[in-house]
Amino acid sequence: MKPIAFHSLDPAPTTTPADPTGTATEVSVRTLNTPAPAAAPTTTEPKPQPAPIVTTTATTNSAVAPPASERSTGPAPSSPNGPVEITCREERLDITTDWHIVGTAKLRKYVTSEQVERRVPVVRERVRVERMPVSEAERASLTEKEIAEAVEEVTLREERPVVRKYLTPIERVRLVVERYTAEEVIRDELRREHVEIHDNTAAAPATPVATPAAEAPRPAVLRPFA
Repeated sequence: MKPIAFHSLDPAPTTTPADPTGTATEVSVRTLNTPAPAAAPTTTEPKPQPAPIVTTTATTNSAVAPPASERSTGPAPSSPNGPVEITCREERLDITTDWHIVGTAKLRKYVTSEQVERRVPVVRERVRVERMPVSEAERASLTEKEIAEAVEEVTLREERPVVRKYLTPIERVRLVVERYTAEEVIRDELRREHVEIHDNTAAAPATPVATPAAEAPRPAVLRPFA
């Protein structure tokens, strides 16, 4: 606020109008008295005294007003703007399963050979010489015969192993496809949106409460400096 100067011939107290912002105003009055000039000849009229200079300096307790570049020059909006909102989102997992071929299983039959040994009992024939005495009856008959050569033959036989191979089923092998359930751990990174509020506006001054004229405080009396 610019200083206000009052020019008055009467050093009476000067009142200052109430500050519309509701802040206290300190007013100082300084009266400068210039000494009177030397006595002039009687033919010359005395010069009038210069009017006292009253300087009023108003100091407000309110915050310093913002510079003109930061002041709003347009008219105040009739109503506040609508709310401003931001929708936050986040990522979530949607896990499904699908079928993949991991391989094939084959059932193949092959032949191997091994050496085996079995003990088999066999029967063989052989001759054994037995000598028996001749009885009296046989002796008389044999004495009458001529001596001659004779050959008796006996057939000897034996058993021999006969090996015959045959096939016999021992087991049945088959492939059966079955399903089982197992758990797998899925690890992934999810992103989420957040909101930060940055407010760089100064605190709004308190709105002054209107005071009736009858209860308005009286301004301080202007006192001249000595």
